[in-house]
Amino acid sequence: MKYVIGFANPKSGTGKTTLALNFSYLFANELKLKTLFVDYSNTVFETEFLLNQNQSFVFSDKKSIDDYFLSKEKFYLLWLNENDLKEALTYWLDKVDVILIDTQDILPEEILKISGKIIIPAVLEPLYINYIDFILNRLKEMKYPLNVVNILVNKNSNGLLKYEDIKEIFKDIKICGILPCEEEISKNGNVFVKNKKSVFFKNLFQMVQSLINNFPDKNYFDAISKLDKKSINFYSLPAEEKKDISEKNKTPITDKYSKIKKDIRKKLYDELDIKNLEKDALSQPDKRKKIYEDIKNKIRYVFDKSDIVITDIDERERVIEDIYNEVTGLGAIEDFIKDEGISEIMVNRHNQIYIERSGKLIKTDVTYTDNEMVLRAIEKIVLPIGRRIDESMPYVDARLPDGSRVNAIIPPLSLDGPVLTIRKFSKRKLTIDDLIKFGSITEEAANYLKEAVIKRKNIIVSGGTGSGKTTLLNVLSSFIPEDERIITVEDSAELRLNQEHVIRLEARPPNIEGRGAVTIRDLVKNCLRMRPDRIIVGECRSGETLDMLQAMNTGHEGSMTTVHANSPRDAISRIEVMVLMAGVDLPLRAIREQIRGAVDIIVQQARLKDGSRKITQITEITGMEGDTILMHNVFEYDEKEGKLKRQ
Repeated sequence: MKYVIGFANPKSGTGKTTLALNFSYLFANELKLKTLFVDYSNTVFETEFLLNQNQSFVFSDKKSIDDYFLSKEKFYLLWLNENDLKEALTYWLDKVDVILIDTQDILPEEILKISGKIIIPAVLEPLYINYIDFILNRLKEMKYPLNVVNILVNKNSNGLLKYEDIKEIFKDIKICGILPCEEEISKNGNVFVKNKKSVFFKNLFQMVQSLINNFPDKNYFDAISKLDKKSINFYSLPAEEKKDISEKNKTPITDKYSKIKKDIRKKLYDELDIKNLEKDALSQPDKRKKIYEDIKNKIRYVFDKSDIVITDIDERERVIEDIYNEVTGLGAIEDFIKDEGISEIMVNRHNQIYIERSGKLIKTDVTYTDNEMVLRAIEKIVLPIGRRIDESMPYVDARLPDGSRVNAIIPPLSLDGPVLTIRKFSKRKLTIDDLIKFGSITEEAANYLKEAVIKRKNIIVSGGTGSGKTTLLNVLSSFIPEDERIITVEDSAELRLNQEHVIRLEARPPNIEGRGAVTIRDLVKNCLRMRPDRIIVGECRSGETLDMLQAMNTGHEGSMTTVHANSPRDAISRIEVMVLMAGVDLPLRAIREQIRGAVDIIVQQARLKDGSRKITQITEITGMEGDTILMHNVFEYDEKEGKLKRQ
């Protein structure tokens, strides 16, 4: 008998991939069945990296099945995308007994069609349960047999919900088991739990046996032959149909004037063609002030004509100002945009806004009237720069006119409404003297970096999110001599260089038809034909890293970029992974040789617990010994003295 099992949950953090791998291990080692684990996604095969595998597991019927075998774990490993699914499963079905498919993102319809069982991992938290409830509603609409869907409760702990709550919520769905938080995974970073005495192992093995004993018969070859590429859109349900399991745990935050604002805004829109007025204001700068003044006067007029009475004059003016900001600007966050002491603005939902001031997060009492106004603010940011956000493209990176970085994500991906995050840039460009004054770097280290830039050393700025990488890259770029041609490449243009001979390139997302995308990698390749002296890439995230290394190795010394990593050694490892994302089958030693030849210095930036941003290491790459890249810390942050010291 054959067993095909799909693992699905679009929400990250449920332990789905780890569970699927452990199922594979048990089928292969305890039940002695030939087992294939499939990573089904359209992205680079992340499971290879999770298991520290360097070989390629991309499907090819030209390879022997032994090429996919993990001798240590005793099961087969395969990466598939939708283009190879039909051919690959037809090829593998008569070669193994068990196929476990780990799906990425949404649960594809093709996996539903071919699976004998679907397992949905769940965590005892309201957000995760809402997600499962939403998926099950879609499956019911499709008339998919729910008797083959199982929920597996993972990471059992004292969360907001109890196991009994899930049984009550999902009465019609079989709960195939409950697993505790496993210390062997969480503490040591192990993927597989092999301790047969642990509760996790015993419970999981009991589930595997139960699955085998109650598995439905299915003609898999027939199901595979009928496959097409159409996927389920899990996100088309109206918001009111979503079942909110966590309602009893929520404390509503209300703006006492939100209904008044809605009423006034509706009347204003009835009397004025706001969208056309906004277009006129953008296209006719000389008339912009007059147009906005007329809108504000109209708000007062509508307010006065209405039956609404606010006796406190200051509060009345504040409400009028809020409506005006929502109609003409970015609404509730308009004052935060103008406040130079605020470095980050986070709109989690219309009635919850946080800011970052001096490195500390602060919850504000400012709110938007409703989700529609948050979405309107997002559209005002993205439309002028030629980007879009809608159901087909529900997230976007953008920028404000001053270069501040913007990220927005909307329903259905964001469950509580539109989310807006703005990383503000100082109106005054920071210099190296400012960083010395702030204590981010010492004068000696600053002189070292200045000399490195002038001598055309290739530099990578490494650090975590919000650690100040882009700010430091801006400062380092200021040392580039005026007589050099500089080309910058970014997802959203943030770099601000003072030199005269600068060409700025910005990536472009696909249009509404899914075409016309221009990636960072495309731009890096193109700028090599533009006779650059230096190339500065805002951030390397994927396959463009290989092109950047090649540029650094072929006459474009003095180039710079940033990467997300927690240390210089981690930065090297991350660069290796990103080179593999380019889809080029290079040996690891060859990649490391490229890195050794290309990168001269890694500058590590960090945000400390007190909110301050510091350079914690300046590291030189000195060569290779065997397969290991040799590194030397020139400067290192001394926590006791609180400053960067030469080593």
